[in-house]
Amino acid sequence: MNRRTASTAGLGLAFALEGLAAWKRFEARKDAFASAQRRALDLGRPLVVVGDPDTGMHTRMARAYPCGDLCVDINGCPACPVQLIADLTTERLPFEDDSVVVFVSCVLEYVADVRAAVTELARVAGPDNLFIVTVQPWTITAALYPGATWRDVSSGHNIAMQAVSPGRKALYAGTLAALIAGAVWPTR
Repeated sequence: MNRRTASTAGLGLAFALEGLAAWKRFEARKDAFASAQRRALDLGRPLVVVGDPDTGMHTRMARAYPCGDLCVDINGCPACPVQLIADLTTERLPFEDDSVVVFVSCVLEYVADVRAAVTELARVAGPDNLFIVTVQPWTITAALYPGATWRDVSSGHNIAMQAVSPGRKALYAGTLAALIAGAVWPTR
């Protein structure tokens, strides 16, 4: 197998795996939102969606979930009828302890202080009322998506985020660049 064929195959595999991960994340978002919505209805509590449902590249193409009763985002949620602009790492949300159900999708990767954000979300949601979806830690998206500073390394129900190191970003970017160059660089 020559360099061009190997590079093209490697690039195809990388994009296929990334596409599969995006699809699995889309399904996880739909399922987690449905669970959060059921829980909110069962408890008679408002459903708070953290993060604009239309912010990500994939979510602009196909929305996995709606706004909930209230959408909280650091930049606001233009498509959501009821929104709150807030920074989870520095602001206290205007809810009593254990009073809402919270759905968070692919937001923790971008907050400045994960511990502060999760602590505040757990305060307002209480036990068993916090539904979180994160980007798979091994994906290109987790390493290279603009603004992503954390990747999920959780185990079970414990939320654990780890910094995306410059070395990891360089490894992913370098590997992609090498595959692209190998696939398109002239052979002579």
